[in-house]
Amino acid sequence: MTYARFLGLFLLPPIVLLGVLTRRSLDGKTLRALAALVGVSVAYTAPWDNLIVLNGVWTWDPRKVTGRTLGVVPLEEYAFFVLQTLATGLLTAWVTRR
Repeated sequence: MTYARFLGLFLLPPIVLLGVLTRRSLDGKTLRALAALVGVSVAYTAPWDNLIVLNGVWTWDPRKVTGRTLGVVPLEEYAFFVLQTLATGLLTAWVTRR
């Protein structure tokens, strides 16, 4: 299974579901908070991932990623940072409003 397929199977469906469940309660303030969290997650995680890849601690099977990178990290990994943060943020928004 490719990394992109994994993201599509395991992160996109919960994000869509949570988006539907929270659509009426997502105001501008919440959306700005989600965007800020995504920014923090990428800014915090990208240097770490690049460092551990450069040091040979972490790798990806080249047959499972597109080969496009930012630094030495595949774009799919950056998509994971974003999607995981959105999923967690939407779940938090849904739970706290119930």
